[in-house]
Amino acid sequence: MQIIPTSLTGRTGATALVAFCCLLTAQAQNPPATPAPPSAPVQAAATANLNDTLLARATSLYDSTAKSGLRSFDCEVRPDWSKIMLSSRKGAPIAAGDTRLDLLNTVKITLHGRIKGSSTLDWQIPAHSATPLDASSAAILDKAHRGIENTLQGVLKLWIPLVDGSVAESFGEEDAELAQTENGYTLRLNDKNHSVAEEFDRNLLLKQFVVNGSGSSVNIAPIFEPTSSGLLLSSFVARIQPAGAPAESAQQMHVAIEYQPIAGTQIPSRLSVEIPHVVQMDFAFDACTVNRP
Repeated sequence: MQIIPTSLTGRTGATALVAFCCLLTAQAQNPPATPAPPSAPVQAAATANLNDTLLARATSLYDSTAKSGLRSFDCEVRPDWSKIMLSSRKGAPIAAGDTRLDLLNTVKITLHGRIKGSSTLDWQIPAHSATPLDASSAAILDKAHRGIENTLQGVLKLWIPLVDGSVAESFGEEDAELAQTENGYTLRLNDKNHSVAEEFDRNLLLKQFVVNGSGSSVNIAPIFEPTSSGLLLSSFVARIQPAGAPAESAQQMHVAIEYQPIAGTQIPSRLSVEIPHVVQMDFAFDACTVNRP
């Protein structure tokens, strides 16, 4: 395994290349009896050249919100309440006279997705002046509100790092370490609170994205599909292990994304979210607007 510390990726440009070529010329004219190991400046120049090449290749491969300039988007959200209820009931039919679907369908939901910062959800219940909500109905709506909000905010937190361009840009981080492996590359980054490991194949296709922090771990296996603008995330499986929880208790989330083009950028049009043995959820995103330069 070849370790390529990207802290050495200062772009010395022509100066480094000239120094490198001069050294090779001198060695050709006066070959040493025993080959000497490369000097540190030569190793640094070779490392910088390799990392710059990888960064340029990786950046060109992926579609991203950075390329399109997307800053935020706002959409009306239509959950498939029938599917959500059936999956939570393990397929048991909804009883005749059950009014929960009618109740849930009265709610207007608006998602405010933010590429940088926290995404939020508006949950608007129409006024029931003639027939005020009883305690049971209020409890149903409150539980649904919390479940939908946590789900959509959680999915966006996992989706954004895979589509905002930082996967490719991380090749250029000064505190990163890039390892060339038999099957591709492994990139590791660390800060005070988190460690990140990204595994790429030989074609720089991201195969795994792992974040560890405060004892918890999130392991994401993404799938990308080619588009005219580059590779775009189409689905992922996230394995989430909370701090202190045993490995076997880690929870999985399966997410599939369909997109809609708006003003030169791609945002979700449909989300399918499955937490195995717990619930399946489908969301349609309508009447969307975007914020970009």
